[in-house]
Amino acid sequence: MIADAAQDVTVTLHSGQWVVNQSSARFRVVVSGRRWGKTTLDKAEALSEFGAPGLVWYLAPTFDMARELMWDPLRTCVPRSWLIGDPNETRMEMDTVWGCRFACKSVEHADRLRGRGPRKVIGDEFQEWKEGQRVWEEILLPSLLTSNGRALLTGTPKSFNHLYNAYRKGQDGVTDWASWQFLTSDAPHIDKRFLAQMKAEMDPRAYRQEFEASFEAMAGRAYYAFERKKHVTRVELDPAAPVCIAFDFNIHPATAVLGQGFGEEARVWREVWIPMAGGESTRAAALRAHWHLAQVGWKGPIRLYGDPAGKAPKTTGPSDHQVIKEVFPSASWMISRAAPHVRDRVAAVNARCETMDGRRHFMVDPTCSHLITDLEQVIFDEDGNLDKDSNAELTHISDALGYWIQREWPPVPFKQHVGTTRLPDWM
Repeated sequence: MIADAAQDVTVTLHSGQWVVNQSSARFRVVVSGRRWGKTTLDKAEALSEFGAPGLVWYLAPTFDMARELMWDPLRTCVPRSWLIGDPNETRMEMDTVWGCRFACKSVEHADRLRGRGPRKVIGDEFQEWKEGQRVWEEILLPSLLTSNGRALLTGTPKSFNHLYNAYRKGQDGVTDWASWQFLTSDAPHIDKRFLAQMKAEMDPRAYRQEFEASFEAMAGRAYYAFERKKHVTRVELDPAAPVCIAFDFNIHPATAVLGQGFGEEARVWREVWIPMAGGESTRAAALRAHWHLAQVGWKGPIRLYGDPAGKAPKTTGPSDHQVIKEVFPSASWMISRAAPHVRDRVAAVNARCETMDGRRHFMVDPTCSHLITDLEQVIFDEDGNLDKDSNAELTHISDALGYWIQREWPPVPFKQHVGTTRLPDWM
């Protein structure tokens, strides 16, 4: 429900946000750690544009993110007297009495943004934009040059991708560009105890990237915190803890890992790696996991983990989820409803291997040769994604491990904080 005209609309900016907000540069880029307040700054920027005619866009990586991060918080604080008619909830657009049309959009189908002529673009989570360099250079920048428009691009580092390229323009003194880099700790509302907790839970590279706004080279090993000499050791099952079985639901190879968790520690006891199992790959993996447990006479509890996509029905038989339920009918179901982000899975595994404070919480039995190979050889491609093309046999069993680790020891959820700038005089 839209607030009435009597509502006092304020968005308070801290000093770093204020510096960016007051900059006269045409194209501004903010690189910051999580929870520094990028989206709060974006909200203030949007509100400050309501008093002038023209088209203003807020752009996010996906439609759902645009709604969650900007549309829902913004429309609830805009007084009804500012608007002409009701906001369009479907299109996420609102028209102000001063002639501004504000719209929240995604870059999922970026070519639809061509030729629209916005006078201001606010680009959030810029590092996550698909084909971000092309979208900026071929679609948005030409439109802004035509309309004499301006832009604010905000994000958290993701390797040296298009966010880094935009950031460098401001640092290198390119005309019309300005850029800033802020640590999470620069924000006055951040509790230092929270950062200490993150150091105890996150691997060093992820912590530097997410909280120190550091551009980290993602090319190279994905599971860089894993070292054979530190993490490979004999593992025995403990009857006091449940066995955790995690599946990837791949066809070739069929994979699974069996292990146990003890407090902060994950121990991998056995692996399943079956080539060329065809349409029965999931059943083959489940039966092999069952066989491993039968060999040691396991009678204790079992927990099942894996890819949420395995619930999809198949034309050739039951879904992957149905198959593993048939093989392990009494097991506890631990598969999440939605798939975790690949980056979260990788970060979770690295954080078990070693956290920012130097502690290790992971071991794997030497019999798990394929998992060890994965942890040593899976790499990121140049875009910061897992390389699944160079070697078709890699990534699958480490994916299985990641579903278990991420579920039990998840990375900290990064919630966006919508805070409170003094608004322009016309408000």
